[in-house]
Amino acid sequence: MEAQTEATTEVRKPISAAPLLAVENLSKRFGTQPLWQNVSFTLQKGESLSICGVSGSGKSTLLLAIGGLETVQSGTVTFDGRPVVGGQRAHVEGIGYVFQHYHLIEELTVRENLLLPFSIRFGSKQMPDIWDEVLDLLGLREFLDRLPTTLSGGEQQRAALARAILAKPKLLLADEPTGSLDEATGTCVMELLLRVCQRFCMSLILVTHSAMFAARTDRRMLLKDGFLREQTA
Repeated sequence: MEAQTEATTEVRKPISAAPLLAVENLSKRFGTQPLWQNVSFTLQKGESLSICGVSGSGKSTLLLAIGGLETVQSGTVTFDGRPVVGGQRAHVEGIGYVFQHYHLIEELTVRENLLLPFSIRFGSKQMPDIWDEVLDLLGLREFLDRLPTTLSGGEQQRAALARAILAKPKLLLADEPTGSLDEATGTCVMELLLRVCQRFCMSLILVTHSAMFAARTDRRMLLKDGFLREQTA
């Protein structure tokens, strides 16, 4: 009976899923000056992680490197089972980006800004299947035919967020998405960011200087003196 019990227990042991993102021994320097070194961590599907640090510590550069938009001296990044090559000009398939500056095209309406990535990738007739849900979640319907320059900062950031998530990325990289907003508007945008990630089961890496916003993510890390360390309290 004991042998049968042990065998049954062994069969029922949980199997750990492979991480969505694996960063291993990533190092970056400018000239001979190290920016950060031996950065390693993993991120599971649907998990959120914040990276904090003082201005100039290299948080934004690290985020770009994770997304393949910045070169590194050593180390590897693996996303969804595929290696991410540093210094790519194109965004990595399955990764969405939200930045402090909205990068909306001023001459295009909000609708045109949101659909531009799809017109490039799929052709002008392709519509995102989560279009209506995203518009409702982010409260953007009334702004669709307006130009970005007529919107407030918070409204523009909501449009930038919608543009990033309409392609249903598995991972969203957000670099100080509330940095240009006042506290009340920033809090609203952060609530929406966390809500849409949860709704669509997107993993999130958030670079922020706000301890309050960082506390809202599943895990917190601090980039200090060139090293990234997990925060437990």
